[in-house]
Amino acid sequence: MCELLGMSFNKPVRPRISFKAFRRLSGRNPDGWGVAFYPDRSAAVFKEPLEAGRSQLAEFLERYEGLESKIFVAHVRRATVGERGAYRNTHPFCRELFGREYVFAHNGTLRAFRALELGPFRPVGETDSEHAFCHLLYRIQKRGVVEWGREDFDWLANVLREISRRGAFNAIFSDGVHLFCYFDESGYNGMFFVRRKPPHGRLKLVDEDWEIDLSQVKGPDEFGYVVATKRLTDEEWLELEPGELIVFRDGRMVYSSSGREEES
Repeated sequence: MCELLGMSFNKPVRPRISFKAFRRLSGRNPDGWGVAFYPDRSAAVFKEPLEAGRSQLAEFLERYEGLESKIFVAHVRRATVGERGAYRNTHPFCRELFGREYVFAHNGTLRAFRALELGPFRPVGETDSEHAFCHLLYRIQKRGVVEWGREDFDWLANVLREISRRGAFNAIFSDGVHLFCYFDESGYNGMFFVRRKPPHGRLKLVDEDWEIDLSQVKGPDEFGYVVATKRLTDEEWLELEPGELIVFRDGRMVYSSSGREEES
């Protein structure tokens, strides 16, 4: 069972706390790890087809101050489709469309995924995840979505539900501006989010004796959301509804297919 992590903030942040907590999930997901972020309009992707807990690169990135962005997408993999130990099958995947670099990560397993239309997009590896990503990009291309609006979000939620009906489909992806988070229609695994806003207090990692005072590492004007398939801290995480798409931009919730509104 793979796990997903996404972050959207109003200003560039270093994800040391969330990345530290997320990396601890790699023991049950030993087949690869990856993180994508946006230093500018272009995406940067670091990934390896090995357990994150044994990775020198992942350990370095946990401390690296240059890992800074408003948006992050991360994944730890337990392979069900596609060769293990292969970079080509390791998430997140990245493709350009309409001058934006999309990054994508998926949790779950899809049936008959090769029946999904791909248009001009072709997978490099063999996973159902990358195939679904190529299909999604093709649908976005056909619709001609260059600048996302509410009607496009409604349309996207329906497309994601169509894919979800082929099996288990949790997905977190981004175009460098928005963070898209979709929870499987049948409620597979889980998808949770937490809002971080001033005044920042103390938090503790789940299942680990480690805590931190966020006010010491977060600015008084810094806010945003963390989304994951597991609750990572002792904060009050909320669960997405099955089949729900939530979209974040600049640390704010700008859309929910279930009509959820951001709390003041």
